Amino acid sequence: MGRASASRPLEEMTEPADPLSPRLGAVVLAAGQGTRMRSRLPKVLHPLAGQPMVDHVLAAVMAAGAAEALLVVGREAAEVRAALDGRVRFVEQAKPLGTGDAVRCACAELDASLERVLVVYGDTPLLTGETLRVLATRDPAAAVTMLTMVVADPAGYGRLVRDAAGRVCRLVEDADASGPQREIREVNVGAYVFNAAWLRGALSSLRRSASGEYYLTDLIASAADAGHSVATVQLDDPIEGLGVNDRVQLATAEAVLRERVRERLMRSGVTLIDPASTFVDSTVEVGPDTVLHPHTFLCGHTRVGAGCEIGPSSQVVDTEVGDRCRIWWSVLEEAVLADEVQVGPFSHLRPGARLARGVTLGNYAEVKNSTIGENVQQHHFSYIGDAEVGKDSNIGAGTITCNYDGENKLRTEIGERVFIGSDTMLVAPLKIGSDSATGAGTVVVKDVPEGKLVVGVPGRVVRDRVPPAAAEDNPADASAERPAEPEARSP
Repeated sequence: MGRASASRPLEEMTEPADPLSPRLGAVVLAAGQGTRMRSRLPKVLHPLAGQPMVDHVLAAVMAAGAAEALLVVGREAAEVRAALDGRVRFVEQAKPLGTGDAVRCACAELDASLERVLVVYGDTPLLTGETLRVLATRDPAAAVTMLTMVVADPAGYGRLVRDAAGRVCRLVEDADASGPQREIREVNVGAYVFNAAWLRGALSSLRRSASGEYYLTDLIASAADAGHSVATVQLDDPIEGLGVNDRVQLATAEAVLRERVRERLMRSGVTLIDPASTFVDSTVEVGPDTVLHPHTFLCGHTRVGAGCEIGPSSQVVDTEVGDRCRIWWSVLEEAVLADEVQVGPFSHLRPGARLARGVTLGNYAEVKNSTIGENVQQHHFSYIGDAEVGKDSNIGAGTITCNYDGENKLRTEIGERVFIGSDTMLVAPLKIGSDSATGAGTVVVKDVPEGKLVVGVPGRVVRDRVPPAAAEDNPADASAERPAEPEARSP
């Protein structure tokens, strides 16, 4: 009886399988109703560590070396099909006639050249590719190789019955177990590798149970009674065999998967100040020497570069973060950050925000669907939406792009080296020329030529703007950076 452990390196357990080999096919059973979840969402689509439950199963199946995978769904499985469309082949089980019938439906669609068939349930998200690869390669001569585990309380599980020589005889379901069988602690996980030719013949001879269904587990006794070999692989850690049937088990699986992610990150060179309060989805990638502070949430398809500092209390969703960035007390959604960008505290990047190298964004600053150029500074209760800001510009406190006219979103273009004074209102559509400036409180409603200073309500050009370098060379001209006197602010 072999043993597999997800904690041991794969090379210590088995020779790697060829992931392109046509010898192994996979069937994932996902036609169950999942009534104990008490949810309108199909059970296999409930999220775990940022992915639908069944995605974890499919990933493990493909990591085990399966050349193709079929997902068996029921007739009313539109949501499952929509969620996984284009990523897996579907097989419909028209009537709920049990697991044996579900596998029979799938076998009719599998490539006839396959020599082995891996069968797993779509609600076992903790099974790893390493474990399934061991299962697939344990005994190529066996008619069936099944995954088992030893548990302290076997209630609810099918018991594995062995003869005096230790050979597998049959599986006895919990409801049918009696006497000494109820004390058996080795139980069925629900993952099998079948000889494909034997499986097709055996499925055709399955008989209906008293409930009118065809049970896949009946094949174990069929193989043993016919003198075929039934091999087993036993899990070292029974938690890997957890089947998710309700919200309590869903929470257990969530905790296990997130702990695996945290361990993977730390072993790859990422520092987690407090792992227990750091939440990273399984789809996230983080570079070495990055530090994650408490209450950090990295979600979806987020990518974080090397040498970054994220958190505390930050949420980053479907965002690309370059190297050596700092993000704290902020929310980022579908944004792109180049290297050496600082965001926070209390900033919000909404979808479409793109920040170039060296940008600093902080203190209640918000960016939406805008490109912010290199070395731009934006702080203090400012909003830039549907805009493009040129490099080396400064966005003063309280600046707002008025990008919505009640019907359409309109663009604002700000050139390079522009100084936007505090409380400036930029009424789109608008173009602000490079090297220009606005005075505090200006409402800009017309395009501003390059190199000009605009002040007032509404804003108007009052003089040329002297670039900061020139003002330093000639202090007498430094007043050009300041707004005009009050009379210049008249309407």
